[in-house]
Amino acid sequence: MNVKVWNAELPPYPREGLNPLEPSADCPVTMLLKQEAAKLARLHQLDAPETPAALRRFQRKLRAGIWSKLGTAYDPTVPLDVKEYGTLRREGFSVRKLTYQSRPGIHVTALLYVPEGEGPFPGVIHMHGHTPEGKLSERIQLTSLSLVKNGYVVLAVDAFGVYERAVQCHTAEYHGGFLGGALLNLGESLMGEQVVDNMRGVDLLASLPFVRKDRIGATGASGGGNQTMWLSALDERIAAAMPVVSVGSFESYVDGVNCVCELLPDGLTFTEETGVLALIAPRPLNIGNAFWDVNHTFSVSEMLKTYHQVEEVYWKLNVPGNIRFTVANRVHGMMDEQREAMLGWFALHLKGEGNGNPVREPVSVPEDIRKLSVFPDPSARPAEVRTTDVHCRIVGAELRKRMLETPRFDAAAKRRELARVLRLRPLPGGQRVIRYADRDGFRRLALEAGDHLIPIVMRPGTVGGKYTVLLHPDGKAALTDAAIAAAGADGATVVMFDPFGAGETARSNHLLGMYHQTFRQLLWIGRSLPGEWVFDILAVVRMLKRTFRADSVLVRAEQEAGMCALFAAALGRGDFAAEIVNAPASYLFRSDSIRSYARDTLYDRSVKGGLYTFMLPLPGFLRWGDISLAAALCPSGDVKFLSPRAYDGTPYTAAEEADFLAECAMLRRKLK
Repeated sequence: MNVKVWNAELPPYPREGLNPLEPSADCPVTMLLKQEAAKLARLHQLDAPETPAALRRFQRKLRAGIWSKLGTAYDPTVPLDVKEYGTLRREGFSVRKLTYQSRPGIHVTALLYVPEGEGPFPGVIHMHGHTPEGKLSERIQLTSLSLVKNGYVVLAVDAFGVYERAVQCHTAEYHGGFLGGALLNLGESLMGEQVVDNMRGVDLLASLPFVRKDRIGATGASGGGNQTMWLSALDERIAAAMPVVSVGSFESYVDGVNCVCELLPDGLTFTEETGVLALIAPRPLNIGNAFWDVNHTFSVSEMLKTYHQVEEVYWKLNVPGNIRFTVANRVHGMMDEQREAMLGWFALHLKGEGNGNPVREPVSVPEDIRKLSVFPDPSARPAEVRTTDVHCRIVGAELRKRMLETPRFDAAAKRRELARVLRLRPLPGGQRVIRYADRDGFRRLALEAGDHLIPIVMRPGTVGGKYTVLLHPDGKAALTDAAIAAAGADGATVVMFDPFGAGETARSNHLLGMYHQTFRQLLWIGRSLPGEWVFDILAVVRMLKRTFRADSVLVRAEQEAGMCALFAAALGRGDFAAEIVNAPASYLFRSDSIRSYARDTLYDRSVKGGLYTFMLPLPGFLRWGDISLAAALCPSGDVKFLSPRAYDGTPYTAAEEADFLAECAMLRRKLK
């Protein structure tokens, strides 16, 4: 194999293209995802265990499956290493500003609200949703204040990547964007990070002499409600739970808009949300939803589909009073009605008071967040409060070191492993080519390959059997006339197509950034966006070989599509040559340059002018190897890297390019 590095200019964006498919109100990708999600949801409907012993067997098995997908591990032997940074004293309670260690080298910022008196008091771990200031947000403060004034010790924690744990301290970053997705490359997940952080928060509450270890509750709204569900499902020390505006169904997650922190990779392939909530049984569970919630995922109707199946579990355990749902006449969030319902629920199940009905909350005034911050001076935040980018660099470097120090690789085994990482499905035995009328000198057709319909445009060349495939991550309409002309200058027939979820097959909008929704939805059903693109590349190459009798095929692919073309070349057994343009040459965060992107709410070239989109993350890829190993696996033909870049889009220097080539050659020699 001869790996070369050239220089290339970024093409202008966008350009109007030719579309062979007729316009349709139904996006084919959306329809496919809905159908797959519905099929899996039916397959994994909850069959309520008949006895406590059967429930325990069900819970052990499902918990093990969930932990295997979260990618993180809870270790209670790691010292909590609690450090306090000051105390605010208010009438009837105090607020301690602190950090605690979740995993080695990872510390969580938190506030501990403590009522006056000796106690012991019941405790509550309080998790925030997608509020810019995390635990310091006004509505989060109001919930914590209502609880402490009612006699609970409250631990309000910051989620990984939020505000005082953000890349830039005290910055309203979105933790579920490009940085949160990058955790998947390590074989970890943002959800897993949160679960472990919160379980360690329960460790902290349980370690306090003034907290009743057998009376610890959990609550939060939206993303915090989601955390409440997962924490309560996986940690049996939670004595009562109230997740708010967060319960619906995993089927609706696939069809809706959710954060990566609410993503369990492959989740819908082995459970629905009913199964996760059944892990809480028979402990008290009150599910809070809002009548005016605009997010269909958390609508009352979706919640009830899940609730009634879980309720059956509680009836069979003879504790129907331990489950309830509360629908507030409010919008999305932990509003006053939900807070009062939560106070009544915890009063009954954590204090043994009342009947579980709402309790009027006291009047509270939130603090100025500067007074309440653990680090009023953001520059004083210690390095032990590790941020997402630093974590990705540290763990990524360890994984790459392991790869580089491996003495030998079994090439066939690594190809099989790569296919598993990609969640790549085998190409179907047959394929169908649908031809449309030619237009403006272009052939128009579509390829049916399994459940994919791939729109394709060709400009005929003058040299028979020679084909050049141009692939852009934004679809064929993003290719310029100049790029098409250059690709056909040697007489090759130029082929352009839209891979899964791009161009003609794209969703109508990208609310959380380009490809964010499609990427997340596919992972729920056990597929990956890079894997779908590799499938399409292999299908199109096979079509050119079989149907058009191609003698040679060159795939010239841009940016994230270049990464997918490389994977396809590594798996394609010499079917084509590849030119990889402006693509990452490593999945490692190699410098502080990622910080410039972390400031943006979206990391999306069409909105913020970035280079890459959310289709880049690939769960477990750095555990498998890196781009250099994929290049080494390409069995024949030249693989040319044009303007290789770092994972954040920064161009490689000449020295870095030389190191990359040397690494490819070294790994090639280790293959057997």
